Amino acid sequence: MQVTLWEMVRRAAWAAARGTGRSFMAMGALWMAPFGREDAPRAPSSPPAGHPERLCPEVPLSEVELALNRQLADVGRVER
Repeated sequence: MQVTLWEMVRRAAWAAARGTGRSFMAMGALWMAPFGREDAPRAPSSPPAGHPERLCPEVPLSEVELALNRQLADVGRVER
């Protein structure tokens, strides 16, 4: 059986398309896999033990920290 030039081009294009599709699926699996899983790691709610920055709820915020807190409270809000 003799393969025509058109058949060779068609097979090469099909192989390239199949490889590209598989590459996109693999890339999507790498990027999207953690979002749909129940056992995906969560962000920690506090710094780990021994970290120099610890949460101290019993210590009131300083004046500078209160000013920063007021400034950051408006971040992300859209004025209408």
